[in-house]
Amino acid sequence: MSALQEVLTVLLGAESEATRIVEDAKSQTTSVMKITQDSFDSNRKSKMAAAREQAKSVMANALSAAQTEAKQILDLGKEERDRVNKRFDENVDTVVANVLAETVDRILTGGE
Repeated sequence: MSALQEVLTVLLGAESEATRIVEDAKSQTTSVMKITQDSFDSNRKSKMAAAREQAKSVMANALSAAQTEAKQILDLGKEERDRVNKRFDENVDTVVANVLAETVDRILTGGE
């Protein structure tokens, strides 16, 4: 019977050791899962921050491009206005003289 007792003692010891191993494994799994989740969260936050910075940069570049284009359009409009004013100044005397001459001619010839 002593052999049977030894076997039972060994089995009970093995069961206790197996229970301890299972508990250690559960504890390690929980620890690994927490570390993995923390790492995932940290990585996600870093990627989101990088994406935000990239979006800010894209928006700043788009704003700068729009401002540059608007300035160019304003400059072109000013140049066109200046050209029209110059042509007007160059031709105003001739146009007024022609209109005046036609009006005087109509008055003198009696036609309206």
